[in-house]
Amino acid sequence: MLEVCFESSVKGCLALAQCCGGDIIGGAVGIITDKKGVSAFFAKRKALKEYYKKQRDLQRRAVPIGGTREEIAGISVGLFEGDIRSPICPGECPRKEYIRSAFSFGRYGGEGDTEEAVEDFWRGSVSDLQKVRSGPSKVRIWLDHTPDAQCGLLFAADLLKDGGTEIHVVELPPEAMREDGGNILRYRGWGEVEPQLYGTFLERERVLSGREKNDLAHRWQLLREENAPLRVVEDGAVISAGADYYDDRIRKEFPGAPCKVGRVIAGALTRQGILTGDVFVAKRVQEFIRSGELRVVSGWDGGFYDMVVSRAK
Repeated sequence: MLEVCFESSVKGCLALAQCCGGDIIGGAVGIITDKKGVSAFFAKRKALKEYYKKQRDLQRRAVPIGGTREEIAGISVGLFEGDIRSPICPGECPRKEYIRSAFSFGRYGGEGDTEEAVEDFWRGSVSDLQKVRSGPSKVRIWLDHTPDAQCGLLFAADLLKDGGTEIHVVELPPEAMREDGGNILRYRGWGEVEPQLYGTFLERERVLSGREKNDLAHRWQLLREENAPLRVVEDGAVISAGADYYDDRIRKEFPGAPCKVGRVIAGALTRQGILTGDVFVAKRVQEFIRSGELRVVSGWDGGFYDMVVSRAK
């Protein structure tokens, strides 16, 4: 069974989910606090105690999904945005250029030369894509409600439509919740689900019929023909959209008083429920600055996310 996902963090979670449970062999934990001195010591001790308690509970609940790392494919190439008409290939192509632009975006400053990272990521992406293209007997797609995953399902169905590959889908239910610091929060995608719990969702696994596979593949072909700047999910369906689709929701996070761009982005992703990822929102904030809807209060030596902006008067 080839496990297929559409986000790098989910690929890492799947690797851990394959053999979770039992004793934890090793790992590292970092604690960040705004306290100092003795208060910092006790805050650290309390946080570590809560963390290890949570991990012991997860280990008790863990259900391994089995398999090996070679049986995981991550198609993490941002299919929700940009050109999808052009083919994805090992060399230079529009999709690789999209990845390059995401890697080189100056979030925090000091990114430097990212070309080596781009090349490493692209080689891994093409290798994983070939695993799917090879037509394995079975694939299991980990689907959530993010535009990337929804587009990925259509893309995978199109790749496999002419072969005999059996497509299994495990969809993250919208009502799935997690506890975080005493708060009950809804999972936004598989990347937020603890690896130990992936196996507990296998009871939701279903196999796509031949008709479903063909319908999904046909929908992807239509989206490729439209080749819009953006693809979004409305009423459970992926549709083409303009680059400004989320702008009104981002505007709701415009600050009343000057604040860092990172805060605007965080609000758009969390409070406004935009599931695109931070770089897309950051590019829209840049557009708001260019159009004059936001004005720059101070520079961005620490990167674009550190820039202070305010609502234009």
